[in-house]
This record gives sequence, structure tokens and C-alpha cells, in this order.
Amino acid sequence: MLRAGRVWRALGATFVSGRYFTRWSLVLAIAVGVLLSVPSVGDASFEGYLRGVTVAALGSLPLIVIGFIGTWAERSLDRPAARAAAVIGTIVAIAGIRPFVNDAVSTLLFATSTGTNWASRIVTNLITCLAVFTVCALTITYQRQLHATTARLQLAAAQMRAGIAEVCRLQNEATRTRHRLVDDLRAARDQLLSRPLDFEAVRGYADRVRAASHALNGLRTAPAPDSLHAVRVGPTERMPFLGRLGTTPPLTVGLTYLAATLPFALTHGGPSVVLTAVVVNAALDLAAWALIRSTRRLRPRLRGSLFFATWLAVGVAVMGLTFALIPDVGSLGLVPLAGVPLIAVIISLCVDVYRRAHAEEQRATTVLLGSARRLAAEVDASQAPLDRATDLLHGRLQGRCVILAAHVDENVPEPEVIETFRAQTDDILDDVRSDDIDGEDEPEDIDDLVRAWSVVMGVSLAINADARDALTRAALGDAVSSLVNEGLVNAVKHSGARWAEIEIGRRGDRLHVRVASPGILAVVGPADNGRVTGIGTRGDGTTVRQQGDRVILEGAFAIPTANVATS
Repeated sequence: MLRAGRVWRALGATFVSGRYFTRWSLVLAIAVGVLLSVPSVGDASFEGYLRGVTVAALGSLPLIVIGFIGTWAERSLDRPAARAAAVIGTIVAIAGIRPFVNDAVSTLLFATSTGTNWASRIVTNLITCLAVFTVCALTITYQRQLHATTARLQLAAAQMRAGIAEVCRLQNEATRTRHRLVDDLRAARDQLLSRPLDFEAVRGYADRVRAASHALNGLRTAPAPDSLHAVRVGPTERMPFLGRLGTTPPLTVGLTYLAATLPFALTHGGPSVVLTAVVVNAALDLAAWALIRSTRRLRPRLRGSLFFATWLAVGVAVMGLTFALIPDVGSLGLVPLAGVPLIAVIISLCVDVYRRAHAEEQRATTVLLGSARRLAAEVDASQAPLDRATDLLHGRLQGRCVILAAHVDENVPEPEVIETFRAQTDDILDDVRSDDIDGEDEPEDIDDLVRAWSVVMGVSLAINADARDALTRAALGDAVSSLVNEGLVNAVKHSGARWAEIEIGRRGDRLHVRVASPGILAVVGPADNGRVTGIGTRGDGTTVRQQGDRVILEGAFAIPTANVATS
């Protein structure tokens, strides 16, 4: 029922589309009217058939004029009902006057009337016009849809290839930049440690680290939008004509031919002739359907050739049946020889276009979604090393610089302190330079981090027991340590704080971290109710705000399911 409903909606849509009549439907209608649906002029000889062709060709001239008027009318009208009325009116006018025009032409040229069975001829013309124009309109509609979906599919594939290539280029460029910055920072660190240390020298190196982290954070890893829209799409692969000929729905060819010839058969043969024609045509149609269906695995051109040969044989059989049932049919008895194969070809092309349009639409949707996911994954994979390097420089390396600067500001640095700084920064720079991000980094223990900061400032750490269990996971422990490190770095660097309070607790399935220190928040980015954003607060659920005379950095992290204890 659903499929039948779609078919009726598709048929109805063609009448109100404003594109029912096209140049192809005009060509097809002329071909059918001149070669197949010819008037009977004289006896049932080939000469009589040629006379009928001549009469039909000359008589089609005023019909073409009516067709052009109908085309202009449906293009000019906006309301669907008016368009449908224009289409139906044009078809009725063509079918109604055609017998009279052909009779007048035949009488003028050959002094022979085409007959007086006006009612059956008008009904036959009406059925033929509806079938020819509607099938052609459906085919053109789905052909356009096929071209549109194919174009979208090709554009998506081309954009995906161009996008991934651009991501790879940006990734290589970012890798070279990251390696260069690491080499520069290592050389600057060695130069720093080769001279007597003072506060200003260490702070200058820390500023250089900060500039490097911001430089990495500013690198582009996603393609520019304009670069994707400018992609050039290659030529469309075309299916050969014979390859598009395939199985038609059972009984459609036979029933279509019978519908077009039913009025004539009833008038000249009666119900018994019609019943015999229905049974024989149905049997021939089903036999052709079964034979053509068995050729589906053959090469397209061979399958198409067998399709045409099969329906030509059916046309020969129907022609023989016509002369057997109505001996005095005249030259009209030759019509099935070309009419049946032509109807089969038209229906097969329409079905092929519909199936390919539907398949291409589904494929285009799948490819477009897959292209977006793949491109997003490539961008994410390219961004991950930069995010990791930025966090290491902005957090750990700057933290070590702040600790060393505070130490040398009040004490003469011992060789052990200098060598510890050298070893720690070597490890951090090696991690920044490394391209391997598949494995999990060993998390920096929060207690070790606080112990390191205690040399510079007083740090109090309060961790709930249920929250401490969650910190054993590397990913979560690193995220918390990075946030705490960010808060402590900012406390010393921006406000010169000498103490800080760290609170880590759990609320449901989320871990909440709070770092508080004295100071006045410097708004360097967009603010929202006291909250600002920056490199350290770019994670989801992370905010920094002013609360009285304190700067509060807060973050919330989802606890992995394996670590969520039941209460």
C-alpha cells in the first residue's frame, strides 16, 4: 500500500510540476503517433502502412502547435490546480481532434477516409497520450533527480578528498612548527642555564614558553571553508543505453499495450477478442519477464540486447495474434511489431531511472554523513598533538619555570636545582616533540604536583576519599592535574599569590575541582558574568571567575563508568 501510494503521488506530482511537457515528450509523442498509432489508410499492406505514416506525420503539425500552447500555459501558471487543468486540457484537445485531422488529410491526399469510429479512436488516442506523456514526464523527473544526487555525491567525495589532503598538509606543517619550537626552547633553555640565573632571565624564558604555547594553539588544523567549495568535480560516468534496459514490472508492458488498443479491439472484435487478447498478452508478458530476469548477471550490453530481442519476439507474436483475431484490421495490424518493444523500452528506462535515482539518493546521504565523520576524525587526529603540546608547554613547562623563578628570586640556585630543572624540562620537551599520542601518558600525581609547588607558595589540598579513587585513571588524573597546574601558574604569574586552596570532590558521576587564590582577575578575553575564557579554560565545564578578593578556577570532569562507585 505504501509503495502504491508513492506511485500515485509521483504520478500526480508530474501534472502540477510545470514540467509535464518537455522536448523529449514531444519527440516521443511524434514518434509514437507517426510510426505506431497510425490511421488505417487502405488495405493491410506495407504500402497502406506507409500511407498511414504520411497522414499521421502531416496531421501532427497542428497537434504540435497545441502542444506548444499547452507547454507555454503550464510554464506560465503558478497554481498547481491551474497547471493540472492546462495539462489535461491539452491532452484532451490533442486526443479529440487527431482523428478528424487525420481523416481530413487522408481524404485530401488519397481520397480515402480513415473510418468513422470516432469514439473508440478518441479514447485510444487519449489513453496513448496519457501513457506517453506521463511516462516521459516521470522519466525526465527522475533523470534530473539522478543527476542532482550524483552531482552531490561526487562533490561530497571530492570535498572529502580535498579536505583530508588539506588536513594532512596542515598536520605536516604543524609538526614542523612544533619541532622547530621545541628545538628553539631547548636551545634557549641551555643558554639560560649556561649563565648565572636571576629572576628576570627565568621570567623571560617563561614568557618565551608562553608565546610558543600560544603559537601552537593558534595553528590551523581544519581546512578553510572556501577551499572545499572551490573543489572541481570530474565528469559523470554514464551507463550505456543497452545496459539500462532491464526487467520491467510484471504485466506492465502487456497491460499498457492493451489499454491503448482496448477501444479499437472492442469496436472491431467484441468482448471475446478482448478476453483472448488479455490472456495471451499476459502470458507473453510473464514469459518475457521470466526470461529477462534470468539475464540479470550477464554483461550490461549483452543483457540489453537480449531484452530488445525478447520484446521484439513478443511484438511479432502479438502482431500474429492481431491478424488472427481481427483479419480485416488493415495496416494497423503491423503496429505491435514496433509498439510492444517501444513500450517495453520506455517502461524499462523509466524503472531504471527511478531505481537509480532512489539508490543514488540513499548512497549520497550515506557518503555525505561518512565524509563529514571522516573529515572530522582527521581534523581531530591532527588537532590532538597540538592540544597535547600546548597543554604541556602552558601547564607543566611554565609551571617549572615559575617554580625556578620563585626559587632564584630568594635563593642562590644550587647545582641540584638547576640539573633537576634541566631534566624535567628535557622530559617535557621530549613529550612535546613526540608524535606518538596513541598510548596513555603517565599521569602527573596530584600530590607530587602540590609538593613541587609548595617550594614557592603555600598550597592546601583537600580531596574526598571517593574522588581520590577516580584520580587513578590516567586520563582523568591528567585532566585534573592540568587544571590545578593552570590555576597555580596563574596565581603566581598574574597576581603574585603566595597561597592557594585546592578542593577536589565528587558529585554523582562528576569530579569537581576548585582552585582558589588571592588576586584580581585580569579580563583578557570575552567575559560573561565575571567568567573569562583562555587556553586554560577551553575545556568543557571549566570556568574562571572573580569572587570577592579571590580568583576561582573551577572544572567538572565526567568520571568513567568503571570508576563510579555505587552508593
